[in-house]
Amino acid sequence: MILFVGNSIKLGGLAEVMLNRLNEQIEYLPEYFDIRKQENDILHSAKEAGYILYDCREYYNDGKEIADTIKRIYRTNKAVPILVLDTDNPGNEIVKECLAQQIRNFINAGLSLSMQKDQLEKILVGYYENNRREDLEAAEEIITEENKTVNEFVQNLYDAKQREEEKERTVIIKKKGNGEVAIDTVKGLFRVIFTVISIVLMSLAVITLIYDEPRLALFKVLNEILLEIQNMI
Repeated sequence: MILFVGNSIKLGGLAEVMLNRLNEQIEYLPEYFDIRKQENDILHSAKEAGYILYDCREYYNDGKEIADTIKRIYRTNKAVPILVLDTDNPGNEIVKECLAQQIRNFINAGLSLSMQKDQLEKILVGYYENNRREDLEAAEEIITEENKTVNEFVQNLYDAKQREEEKERTVIIKKKGNGEVAIDTVKGLFRVIFTVISIVLMSLAVITLIYDEPRLALFKVLNEILLEIQNMI
């Protein structure tokens, strides 16, 4: 059994293939403008269906919404989806979104009725599973090229991020180097101060032993400190 989702009058010509040539039973589910709100009705009506034919001309949804909904239905009941579209233009968003989800059965409503019937029959007998379909190959080439462009863009972003991280690491290292220089400077200053203090204490001790007059000894110590600082500078 095949479920036709759409207007029975519009799809009546295709129904002849099912009835007259393949002796398949047909059931109709009336068209609706939003496939997402029709999902449960489709699942209920397609319990015994081997195929579901969707007239996508009735939907206002974008390509991704249509493809996602049809894929969910297929995962649930395994009924093979067939899409009727106004065009099989390889740039068509519905075609590209469906191909990206491995939905490959399309009927081009822009062709004559006899050619539409031919496409439907070939889908049902598995002809396209073993033979080329040039219109889909063109669409797949576009998808491959778009994916390549996206991958290159992502790679460029990644490379730019890597360069930025490397730059940040370099800045951190440089900042760390400047900090180490400052630390060394402070250490050197402390060494000078410690040396001066040591000299002062030693001088004070020695001069105190030599001179009896405290003021004279202090003057001598200060003079020695001044000379030592001048020598260090």
